[in-house]
Amino acid sequence: MAPKKRPDSVAEDCVRIDGELYDVRGWVHRHPGGDVLKHFFGRDATGVFAAFHGAIARKMLKGLRARNVASFAAEPAYSDDVERDFEALRARARDEGLFVSDPAWFYRRLAFIVALIASSAALLVVRPSLWALAAMPLALAWQQAGWLSHDFLHNSVYDDNDRSEILGAILGGVLLGFSGDWWKRKHNTHHALPNVLGVDQDIDTTPFLSFTEADRERMGPGTRFLVKLQSVTALPIVAFARINWVLASARWALRAPTVPRRGLELGSILVHHAWSFGMLSLLPSWPTRLGFFLASQLVSGLLTGAVFLVGHNARPIFATVEAPGFCALQCTTTQNIHAPLGLRWFFGGLDRQIEHHLFPTMPRHNHGRIAGDVRALCEAHGITYVERGFFKGLGDVAAVLFRVARAA
Repeated sequence: MAPKKRPDSVAEDCVRIDGELYDVRGWVHRHPGGDVLKHFFGRDATGVFAAFHGAIARKMLKGLRARNVASFAAEPAYSDDVERDFEALRARARDEGLFVSDPAWFYRRLAFIVALIASSAALLVVRPSLWALAAMPLALAWQQAGWLSHDFLHNSVYDDNDRSEILGAILGGVLLGFSGDWWKRKHNTHHALPNVLGVDQDIDTTPFLSFTEADRERMGPGTRFLVKLQSVTALPIVAFARINWVLASARWALRAPTVPRRGLELGSILVHHAWSFGMLSLLPSWPTRLGFFLASQLVSGLLTGAVFLVGHNARPIFATVEAPGFCALQCTTTQNIHAPLGLRWFFGGLDRQIEHHLFPTMPRHNHGRIAGDVRALCEAHGITYVERGFFKGLGDVAAVLFRVARAA
């Protein structure tokens, strides 16, 4: 659940879940989902805990229960009607089997990704002069591999945390060159408190881009200059996103103090660079190799970044103390994409961004089955539920960038 202030008498290093207090000081650095726990010290975490955890985690909670807080534990678990109704909807979705995955569905996506990579390599062998064309299926393969790794690391393919993390690390490393641990720690915080200033790194993109006038308070002259230009520079910055992510992943896997399965992550990343740079050897000259490398990397950055930008970056941004409850926060800060007929696969499940944020462990092939109920819940409680065309959504993001650039 989104942050709610607690009485001063309650220790500030505990979290509240279902009306009970839990002392998580010794657990925060061992938490498999990263240090997102620290953002809920002294606050209610009922909604966000339920979104990411199952029966095993609930059993582990018993040993973390704080003592001598009976008066606080007696408070209701949910702060308002929308949270209660949302928890009822989550329970009904679980009873209806909407959290049960069809693994074969996801492995068919993996086969499609492998076919894209193979077609790119085959075209380089048969017609090296068409290197620019050959870069396109590889760029698309990387975008689709990102969505597939996202599925595994969200435990939406298997509910076994260890198996999901191992397969997610292998897929993310071998196909993308990404560290699964790096991605998960950043992404889980994004899911817990999306579009919350000072918490969600996905909107903390200064000095190059800013999506809110609130950033002006911490802008120096250099940042202000760059933000003034962002209406022009946004496209190339997003294009370089994949290269930036690969470098950040490598740094994390090598230097982060606690990386579970560090050897597996580094080995998978090395395999990725072996085959991806090996493809360059299929080309006859260094200029064509450089062209193929840049075309595939930059187009992949655009294909991935555009989908994410439409989902979040034209939506409201909150200060921590202003953020509403879990359900309202997820719905208000995300929007769905009305995908053209037959192109839902392109968005990797993020065309149903609202449903994904409300139910991050639900397999994406079931999002459509819950969407009508989510919309009805939002209408009943006066919460925004937005669905936009893809290009209309990109226009909204461009308008935000222009508005903030003018304000700078």
